[in-house]
Amino acid sequence: MNFEFDKQTIQDLEIFGNEKSPNSIFQYYNNTKTHGGKRHLFRLMHLPLTDINKIQQRRDTIKFIYDIEFELTINSGQFDFIEHYLNLNVSPLRNNFLDAYLQSISYRLKPLNNYYIIQSGIRQLIFLFKHLNEKLESIIELTLPEELNNLIKRIYEFICNPEIREIVTAKEKFSCVKLNRFDNLIRKKYKNEMTEIIQMVYALDAYISVAKAARLNKFAFPEYLPDLKPRLSVTGLFHPFLKNAVPYNVVFDKTKNLCFLTGPNMAGKSTFLKSVGLSIYLSHLGFPVPASQMETTIYNGIISTINLSDDMNRGYSHFYSEVKRVKETALKIQEKGNLFVIFDELFRGTNVKDAFDASLIIIKSFAKISSCTFYISTHITEVAEEIKSINSIQFMYFDSELIDQQPTYNYKLSTGVSHERLGMLIIKNEKIIDILNSIS
Repeated sequence: MNFEFDKQTIQDLEIFGNEKSPNSIFQYYNNTKTHGGKRHLFRLMHLPLTDINKIQQRRDTIKFIYDIEFELTINSGQFDFIEHYLNLNVSPLRNNFLDAYLQSISYRLKPLNNYYIIQSGIRQLIFLFKHLNEKLESIIELTLPEELNNLIKRIYEFICNPEIREIVTAKEKFSCVKLNRFDNLIRKKYKNEMTEIIQMVYALDAYISVAKAARLNKFAFPEYLPDLKPRLSVTGLFHPFLKNAVPYNVVFDKTKNLCFLTGPNMAGKSTFLKSVGLSIYLSHLGFPVPASQMETTIYNGIISTINLSDDMNRGYSHFYSEVKRVKETALKIQEKGNLFVIFDELFRGTNVKDAFDASLIIIKSFAKISSCTFYISTHITEVAEEIKSINSIQFMYFDSELIDQQPTYNYKLSTGVSHERLGMLIIKNEKIIDILNSIS
């Protein structure tokens, strides 16, 4: 089953950024050294998994690289030239002495760019093969995770091929006869294998990049629980965009499936919801997460609604966009079964009475769906009184306090419900009414 997510969720969690927000989660993991590695990482981050074995294999691959601090000395310029050479739109050089000699003489008399590209491309491949041979020999006998083992062994078997071994052991300066032979091997006999090996090196570059991000940012590797009912435990969760972030602890056992989240404006609710959603998305990539510890069951997808706007092109009001989003979510739950769902300030686009009624009926319905996990934040705190007896709901809040009539926030997550409202105080502190009254 494909992991469910959509454009709204990707935007909410800022996975790839956009023109309005140049920051992206992708940037935090992108320490790749090649353009191909960057492309591979980009594709990986578009494809969260739902198979626990595949997720664990990827996690184990990255963790192994992290643990032994495995690196490759490669660079973008080197691979750009290798790719340019491999894609050269001229026939491979003929593998015989006479053609090799005549072409060499011709190049000396009248240098041709294609011949130079072939020479330089092979030199770059010799450097690459020698480096791969050295690095892989150092780990090939170790007990490797399955996915990494398959990757390493395939590359190592290729460079141990007797004919490719000629290239691996070649000196920097080689004869015209060897040039023709090497080019014929690379761009004719082993063309498909060569393309495959380059893509595998890009995959290694991407995995090394993610492991480096974990080391630089002190990310944790998630553990995956085989339970059918959702469970989640995250310690020291933080959002990577924030410096000196106050960490959160999140716990969902089998008896709970919905978190009712309250707190005043600017107390940190939205950032917290993004952090939780991000941990779910990243953990299903098999990536390390911004936390000190994480255990989770496997979900079939994540749907978030944090920065939902009205749809003027369709003539939708904000409230109707919210209603449509709730319906979309319900249909996806019906289809996928086991989803992680986030709604930030549910039904904020309508009047208080409708918001109360709509929030109450939707939250009660969500609370009955034990196969999913829900995070719902709201300013309609009166709903809490109506749902306090529902055992599957946990109540969490962010607090604030007034110091010299100024709201201050500690950004700590606490158990319970916040009924604090600071909106009017903030308006007064900004002296908006005074400004308006001064206008004649």
